[in-house]
Amino acid sequence: MIIAKSLPYITTFPYLEDFESGDGSWYTVADTNSVWEYGTPVSAKINRAASGTKAWKTNIDGFYNDTEHSFLYSPCFNLSGMTNPTLSLSLALDIEDCGSDTCDIAWMEYSNNGGPWNRLGAYGQGTNWYNKNYINNNVWSQENYTRWHVATTPLPTTSNNNIRFRFVFKSDGGVTKDGIGVDDIHIYDNIYGIYTGSGPSPVSNQPTVNGSSWINFLEPAGTGQLIASINPNGLDLGNTNAQAFIYPGAVRNNSGQYYHNRNITIKPTNVMLSDSATVRFYFLDSETELLIAATGCGSCYKPSMAYELGVSKYSDPDDFFEDGIVENSLVSGGWLFINTAKRKLVPFDKGYYAEFKVKNFSEFWLNNGGFDNSQSLPSQLISFTAKKKDTKDVLVEWVTASEFNVNRFEIELAKGNDAYQQNQFNRIGTVMSQGNSTQEQRYSFIDAEPVKTGTRYYRLKTIDNDNTVKYSAIRPVVFTTDIQWQVAPNPSAGLFYLSFQANRGELVTIKLYDMTGKIVRQYKVQADGFVQKQAIDLRESRFATGLYLLEANTGEQKQLFRLIKQ
Repeated sequence: MIIAKSLPYITTFPYLEDFESGDGSWYTVADTNSVWEYGTPVSAKINRAASGTKAWKTNIDGFYNDTEHSFLYSPCFNLSGMTNPTLSLSLALDIEDCGSDTCDIAWMEYSNNGGPWNRLGAYGQGTNWYNKNYINNNVWSQENYTRWHVATTPLPTTSNNNIRFRFVFKSDGGVTKDGIGVDDIHIYDNIYGIYTGSGPSPVSNQPTVNGSSWINFLEPAGTGQLIASINPNGLDLGNTNAQAFIYPGAVRNNSGQYYHNRNITIKPTNVMLSDSATVRFYFLDSETELLIAATGCGSCYKPSMAYELGVSKYSDPDDFFEDGIVENSLVSGGWLFINTAKRKLVPFDKGYYAEFKVKNFSEFWLNNGGFDNSQSLPSQLISFTAKKKDTKDVLVEWVTASEFNVNRFEIELAKGNDAYQQNQFNRIGTVMSQGNSTQEQRYSFIDAEPVKTGTRYYRLKTIDNDNTVKYSAIRPVVFTTDIQWQVAPNPSAGLFYLSFQANRGELVTIKLYDMTGKIVRQYKVQADGFVQKQAIDLRESRFATGLYLLEANTGEQKQLFRLIKQ
């Protein structure tokens, strides 16, 4: 049977498909035993998308099949007009590797005008493009490379410039694993590439930065590689300088966080803007791998992949202190952390760019935000926790990396979900600062109020001598759940949502059974103390209409639900 599929014809670039609003008109056709799926990855090792929540993967919630031979096809593209057409994407791999023998493999192919299909790229070319060369067959066959990472290859140019792509996956019998995940498909004209120098770069200058187009800062000036790009979004920044600082030594840490060896400064004439400009901060995958592998500080936080990096932003009235050195960035300026929800990370060239908006200009650093993914560099607060003590009290503890000009800490509480949602926090205790220090200092407070019920939300308020106030992340403690665990909508055409709440760190195990008692889908979710929703997706044709049983377990309770797929 021949299946006809109408595909979009893409002629506008750059093309960036993150799959958050749908499958992007990518689709799968099985030769043998295919399990390519679009959705939210929840398998044992590849258990998230690179950006957002959606991606394509060989079996969203499990292993690929034995003797699988399957394909994931792209829409149609016309690459005419590009000088150096390039493909970058986000990739995660857990494919059986048999050394010099061929076991399970994946690769990419391209076709002009429908055929024939040719292998795309080669081992040793591009960035992270194939890791094996089996008898001149270049493939990915790599286990446990499950952190999402960039893969880049140049694209062929042809007389008509029409092209399609497909991922190919092939397995033998025996061992199966998580497989391959793909996200953030990026096709663009790679004219410049990312700056690859070492140490402080020369200053890159643009005398006029205004309008609504991207303006590149290159080194060497005008013809070289990218340090940063700015879209003024209709604003006038005036004469603007940008500079990269690439530290050549071992990865450094400050205040309990490792941070990236590359940072940048951007210094426009007009520093304070009426609205936000957009910045692109370019950095290399090789530098990021050094950060991920950093050692020497057992208590320091670091990312497990590039997609966990946020941006620390420092602004000082005196440009002298915006110089690529963290330690002197405490004189009279201020820090801000741009977390992963407020920046876009895009695979590009030999690495990535982080794209984010700012209203004033500064120096920019890359770090993962510490214990709660919200702490800038350098952070005074290393940790803040709230947990049950003797089943009836709550022990609140925090650790500071350093203190300067801190007067006191106030512990605030919101009782119940309604109070939390309305930001009704009240002070329940005060602890005075131990004084200025460059060493770790530890604090604690016990909430001994009797007969605690519901969910209690704690936060720490730090008050400086000049009355400057900073708040920590919020920590919930569940005594009795404020919400009823439920599944909705139910009945459904196939997409259900389980609403639940459990204490931070508890593992919620979700199993779905068909009417024969067979487990047909399962999820493992780490509770964060807040009300959460987990999608239960039965929209695929392999899930028949009818009745299913859902079982949800934590360490303290078990819930059963009957689901009806219509």
